[in-house]
Amino acid sequence: MNSILKLASGLVLSTFAVGELSAQWNIARTDGPRNFAYASFGMDPALVASAGYVRTVPVFGHAFELGGEAGIVAAGWDARDFRARAQVRTSLLHLGLFRIVGSAAFVARGTENTLHRAFNFGSDFTGNAGLYSRRWFLAGEFGFDKAIITHLTHTDWYRRNVYAGAKDGWYLTGGGTFHYGVTGGIAIGPAEIAVRAGLLRTEDFNELASPIYSSATVGFRF
Repeated sequence: MNSILKLASGLVLSTFAVGELSAQWNIARTDGPRNFAYASFGMDPALVASAGYVRTVPVFGHAFELGGEAGIVAAGWDARDFRARAQVRTSLLHLGLFRIVGSAAFVARGTENTLHRAFNFGSDFTGNAGLYSRRWFLAGEFGFDKAIITHLTHTDWYRRNVYAGAKDGWYLTGGGTFHYGVTGGIAIGPAEIAVRAGLLRTEDFNELASPIYSSATVGFRF
C-alpha cells in the first residue's frame, strides 16, 4: 500500500512540477517599490499558468518578501488541477553581488485523473546561490518539496483494474521531490523577466516521468 500511495502522491506532485514552477525574481531590488505582481508560465509536461503577488516587509532593517501564488493547468484551463502557495523569501548572505537566498513555502494542490481525485498539503524549501545586481541576476538553485498529507479518493476504474481494496482518506508522508537547476533574469525599468530550468528527482533520487522543469516569469514592481 505504501508503494501505491507514493505513486499517487508523485502524480499529484508532478501535476505542477512540484514547487519548481513558482516564479523567481530579483531579490537585489527589494530596496525599491515594495509591491511585485507577476505571471509565470511553465512546461512539465503540460503548460501551467500561475499568477502571484509579493510584498517586501522590512523586519529590524532586513527585507523579507511575503507572497502568494495560484496556478492551474493552462490546457483547457482545468481548475481541477490546481496549486496554491504562500511563501517567505529573504537573503541569507550578501557579499557584494553574491547572495545566498532562502525561501520556505506552504503548498496546497489538487488533481483529478483516471486513478483518483487527490488533494495535498505540503512544503517547499529552496536555496539559491549566485550573482544579483539591480539589473540582472544569475543563480543556481536546489530545493525539496514534501507532500506532508494527502487525501485520496480512488476511482471505480482504479479499483477494477489496479487495486480493489484501495481505501479513500488522508495519508501522511506520501513522498517528496528534489529540484535543482539554474535561474536568471533581467530588469527593464519596473519590469522583470526571469527564467528557470532544471531537473526533478524523487526523494530517493530516482527519475520522475517528467524529469525536467522550466518556467518563464514576467512581473512589475510598483
